[in-house]
Amino acid sequence: MAEPWLSPLELDLDTMRAMAARVSDLVTAHLASLREQPARTTLSRRDARSLVGAIAPTAPEQGIGFDGAVTELAERVLPFHAREPHPHFLGYVPSIPTFPAILGDWLASGYNFFAGVWPIASGPNEIELVVLDWFRQWLGMPNGTGGLLTSGGSTATLMAVVAARHARAGDDASVLPRLTLYSSTQAHSAAVRAAWIAGIARENVRVLPTDDAWRLRAESVRDAVAIDRSAGRVPFLVVASAGTTNTGAIDDLPAIADLCVRESLWLHVDAAYGAFAALTPSGREQLRGIERADSVVLDPHKWLFVPFECGCLLAREPATLKAAFHIFPEYLKDVAPGEEEINFADYGEQLTRYARALKIWLSVRTFGVAPIRAMIERGIGLAEYVERRVRRETGMEVLASAQLGIVCFRVHPAKMDDAAALDALNERVNTAVPRVAS
Repeated sequence: MAEPWLSPLELDLDTMRAMAARVSDLVTAHLASLREQPARTTLSRRDARSLVGAIAPTAPEQGIGFDGAVTELAERVLPFHAREPHPHFLGYVPSIPTFPAILGDWLASGYNFFAGVWPIASGPNEIELVVLDWFRQWLGMPNGTGGLLTSGGSTATLMAVVAARHARAGDDASVLPRLTLYSSTQAHSAAVRAAWIAGIARENVRVLPTDDAWRLRAESVRDAVAIDRSAGRVPFLVVASAGTTNTGAIDDLPAIADLCVRESLWLHVDAAYGAFAALTPSGREQLRGIERADSVVLDPHKWLFVPFECGCLLAREPATLKAAFHIFPEYLKDVAPGEEEINFADYGEQLTRYARALKIWLSVRTFGVAPIRAMIERGIGLAEYVERRVRRETGMEVLASAQLGIVCFRVHPAKMDDAAALDALNERVNTAVPRVAS
């Protein structure tokens, strides 16, 4: 009897354990020493090409083995990046993942779940439904709200725009060219890009001004809608923000929700950054009105402390997502869901999708909500502290007051231009941080 054929890519248990231990040691040593590392280390493209690109300009016919390959990564690749979890990393809204969340990502990758259809990954897909309902509860959205986890806020926004477009126009070719969307100058660029990708005419994408606090006001939307209706356009969607990237501003959600009801407009709220502030009492009050949205974007890879990539789209009426995205080819007929089952592939653009919910679930089940809430409150408090300090400095100017953990300020140093001042500031913060007991 012939011996069973073994794949040259298959590894035995001891070899896999040794490989996993090597990677685990690298990751844990990196995370444990973050405070001793610089906040950012980067390379020019020329230096990167010399250091990294030159070692394997063509794919090798024979490999150098796992230890050799990991050593090259450890020496030539892994040191050159921004360390978002570093206490001095303040450049943008980062992902600062908990270690259980990192391990949840590893479990999802290691088991290689196919989370697009129910029969193939019913356990992980039930976890996703549980996580989505956590989010619904935190935002105060009604029972029946549903959606799916996505690669990030940009993808979730695109799916919301497509669903809103389909809900308003369906396949009516006469309506599609007249559909008009409303956003603000402070909204994330994903909203405008999503409109372009979804086929909304660029001249029908309204980017409206904000008030002195960088918030979109209902009156601005109302006036723009009236002008567009009189010109024969078809207003269909308002994109409001709950925690803008620039300033953390929250648009006038209650008034905009009222307007959308009166004008029969889909209200989409981009809360990719700010949504999880709803876990705190002050954040919940600031986000009042978000529960009335037709769709909401959240990014767990921001203030829920899980690794990239992890976004989320919630829809008040999940059937609107299914109406826009469901397709049923022959090769999926054997995985049609039962009455209470969900094929997430029917609610978005991905058929092949991995189980993003595991990292969220494992982190929240490990720590509970209370310490996550405390970290969000600390982030909000730190921005307020920075604002107070800046206001006491004669060489500094507050440009936008602290909101949802973001504060914008400018330095006016003597005998130094803005660029030089920024370089000097970045150089000062790109240093190690002493560990302080909590």
